[in-house]
Amino acid sequence: MSRDPYWNHNTHYHRWLLGQVPPTAKTALDIGCGDGLLANKLGRHCPSVLGIDIDEAVLTKTTASSNVRFEKTDFRSLTGTFDFVTAVASMHHVPLREGMEAVHRLVAPGGTLVIVGLWKMSARADTSYLLALPAIRAVDACHPAPSDPAPMRDAEDNLAQIRASAADILPGARIRRRLMWRYTLRWRKPF
Repeated sequence: MSRDPYWNHNTHYHRWLLGQVPPTAKTALDIGCGDGLLANKLGRHCPSVLGIDIDEAVLTKTTASSNVRFEKTDFRSLTGTFDFVTAVASMHHVPLREGMEAVHRLVAPGGTLVIVGLWKMSARADTSYLLALPAIRAVDACHPAPSDPAPMRDAEDNLAQIRASAADILPGARIRRRLMWRYTLRWRKPF
């Protein structure tokens, strides 16, 4: 990851994401692929990778390797299933339950879903997390901001709401609160 062309709060989790790819995964889907950095990394682990984004302008910056392709599409209308599905900082751009139902449908039986997402913080629910702000700001200071950031949107759902929806739609999902204002979700779909 040290050879990445840039660093941000999302690329910080690429190593973790790639560590979740099952050795048997043949197909992968990267939802909200942006410039394709993660999708191309997934191409080193899976024979077939599809990166999708709804932002046509950002897709013009992608360069696909031989087993990676990119499409402008909304994951909620995508058909088919994939052995490994990632969504990095993209789930909060759609209504929570609708997004979770869509990724549930896209994961093949026995497949794995990993999400690096954002949640709506509050001083009351996230007091202990707020103590990490000086460390996060120090890490940010060591990395310059990208010159062309992706479109951003604030999260509307708090971590309790995300956990409750996941319990209903993705039973057994493991959700962890992480640094850089992110949570991770890992779920394996039953056969």
